Amino acid sequence: LTDLFHVQIRFLVEILWPVFLFIGLVWLRRANPLYRQHECHFPSKAMPSTGILPWIQGIFCNANNPCFRYQTRGESPGIVSNYHNSVLARFYLDSQELLFNDTEFHQLGRLWREASIMSNFMETLRTSPGRVAGKGLKVEDILKDDEGLTSYLLRDAGLSEGVVYDLTHSKLRLEQFAYGIPDLTLKEIACSQALLDRFLIFPSRGGMLGVHNAMCALTQQRLQTIEDVLYANLDFFKLFRLVSFYNFNSISVLNPVLN
Repeated sequence: LTDLFHVQIRFLVEILWPVFLFIGLVWLRRANPLYRQHECHFPSKAMPSTGILPWIQGIFCNANNPCFRYQTRGESPGIVSNYHNSVLARFYLDSQELLFNDTEFHQLGRLWREASIMSNFMETLRTSPGRVAGKGLKVEDILKDDEGLTSYLLRDAGLSEGVVYDLTHSKLRLEQFAYGIPDLTLKEIACSQALLDRFLIFPSRGGMLGVHNAMCALTQQRLQTIEDVLYANLDFFKLFRLVSFYNFNSISVLNPVLN
């Protein structure tokens, strides 16, 4: 009898339960009249793998889960965020462009690092000039790749190829610039063998005399123009890079160019 009673109860529940559900739906229908709902498009919510900014925007900007009648921008192929053109997104992209992709910014960072190397090197020149005495930087090696100094000396200044070769293959005595550029005109240096030998190391004595005779014959105005062209064609990045090869802990020079 007990089993029969349980079967009857189960049968009634299986019959009445759908009826109760139907009655509940009818009540909800009467209590909340239907209204017309337009087509709904929800803003896309980016995953963390798409980037920090789209992911955060998807969480906070769509907190109320708005519904739009039209297709949202994030539903387009290849687009993961509806806020690509927002002020914050543009600022984020511009910051990335400046910090990681902008060539000029990298050049500034490079200039700062190599200027620090140059500053340390100048300090070494002032405190221990003997470490680099007699060494030098070849003039040709610190000129820009597309330098115009050589052509100017040959074409406009009228110097011979031999003189230009000796001048561009001479080496600057770095210890003479420990306290900055000397207050001397190029005319004074060119017309003095002692000053030429003080600031430059020539491949040969004859080369120094040839440069002395040719340069001293030029006018002060022409020499000033040569000095301006020289400064315009200096590659300071090359200069800093070559200077960085100096080993401050020994007298020797690491870079063969500087030997």
